[in-house]
Amino acid sequence: MNQPESIQMLEANRLGLKIAGETIIHPLSFQLKQSESLAITGASGSGKTMLGRVLAGQLSPSSGELLINPGLRRLMVDQQDHFIAFSGRRSLHDGLRYENQDMEMEPTVQEFLLRVKVKNTTGISETALSELLKQLEIEHLSDRKLLQLSNGERKRTQLAAVLLQKPGLLVLDQPFVGLDFHSRANLNRFLKQQVDTGLCLVVITDPKHIPESISRVIELKKGNLHQFVRRDAYRPDFNASGMSFPDLTLPLFSQLSNPKHTFFNLVRMNQVQVRLGGRQILKNISWQVQSGEQWALLGPNGAGKSTLLSLITADNPQGYANDLILFDRQRGTGESIWDIKKHIGFVSPELHLYFLRGAGIYNTIPGLGASGHANYSAMTCLDVVLSGFHDEVGFTSSPTDGQQKSARAWLATLGLTSWQKRPFVHASLGEQRVVLLARALVKSPPLLILDEPCQGLDSQQTKRFLQLLNVLCHQLKTSLIYVTHRKAEIPACVTHLLQLENGEVKSKGTYDGSTFQWNH
Repeated sequence: MNQPESIQMLEANRLGLKIAGETIIHPLSFQLKQSESLAITGASGSGKTMLGRVLAGQLSPSSGELLINPGLRRLMVDQQDHFIAFSGRRSLHDGLRYENQDMEMEPTVQEFLLRVKVKNTTGISETALSELLKQLEIEHLSDRKLLQLSNGERKRTQLAAVLLQKPGLLVLDQPFVGLDFHSRANLNRFLKQQVDTGLCLVVITDPKHIPESISRVIELKKGNLHQFVRRDAYRPDFNASGMSFPDLTLPLFSQLSNPKHTFFNLVRMNQVQVRLGGRQILKNISWQVQSGEQWALLGPNGAGKSTLLSLITADNPQGYANDLILFDRQRGTGESIWDIKKHIGFVSPELHLYFLRGAGIYNTIPGLGASGHANYSAMTCLDVVLSGFHDEVGFTSSPTDGQQKSARAWLATLGLTSWQKRPFVHASLGEQRVVLLARALVKSPPLLILDEPCQGLDSQQTKRFLQLLNVLCHQLKTSLIYVTHRKAEIPACVTHLLQLENGEVKSKGTYDGSTFQWNH
């Protein structure tokens, strides 16, 4: 039976948080009633995720108190899924995701969720499980290997795993990031259904994607409570970026050189086919990226975008079996993956995970494991940027003075000068993504591949980064493949579009920022 609306579900009294002596959240106070739900917004680095972890019980406040209804089960879905355990070896690549023989021991979606179901002490019927998967549109993924899911599919699987634990209070960290328009709309409807049945929902999100089911909004600014208002009274402060940026002019670009190598065909593929686990992932893909071109790669979740990129980054071994030219050289003529990677600056949600050490697949299910989230690497932000010179994940070889200078210059340009010696893990997810962008740019590669690079960035950071890309492509003639679900996020420098659907080319042609010319 629901309690009367006047009874508090949650109450924070002068709640504050410090980590390693640094104040993350300044003392703040607010209340949620039994029927209310909450959005937490604010610039990247404002403390949103840390406040969410306190509310979910993953972190204890350093000061003040948090009063919660007794017996309320609290769980959190992190923005990063931690489905894979990372070894922390010096060099890793993403190819294992695309090799069937190395995936035999990995669980399928069904095996993963059944493990959750077995551990669930409250019990759930097979019918209820099937209905949950149907509502989240992942019932067709039951036999798919967990680590072969697309970014959007992984997010929905994360949510299913948590809902099987029947939480009373659920914290979702950026649940709409990486989802296409259809998936976002469907998740919005689904969350409203959950709230209507009594779930206390806390969503960490940007102001543009606050779910319809939210009744209260907290906006943080540099760890302080900037606003706590009803949803209909909320007026976002879009100028409240958590980072300050220097001017995007010289001297940075005066010390950067154009790419050392000149190529005609950066990518040329002819009738490319990729099958994985008995499924056709890509079918008859023909595509050419020439030097100086900037492409946007579009398509819904599961369209095959990540698999297509894996052929270009040399992480997918099926590149050898296809008619594929990379940097004017036929794939499989004696080149190593590192010969290819040295020409590419790369950012993706999956790469981000390689810089976080997880505890494995099953024991990171919220509510099942001893720890709520992963243990992280001790690399500094400068270490991460320097790793881009040698395409390493882990501590790099000894960098040269020139490499150190270039890495610091990129951090300064992206507004992270003060983060050089700080551990990567102590940055917010948005700040971590900016550091990885610097890692991709640091060697001035002839080709940038940016897969949803603005995930986790606030509006000012996104605007800043798109401006930076435009300057880069103009100043250094850098070629670009830019993956996004949002056409409004396509950089002005983009000259061509490729759109995938169900593993096939839906459209391909030139683009001038508003007009698309389809090339048959």
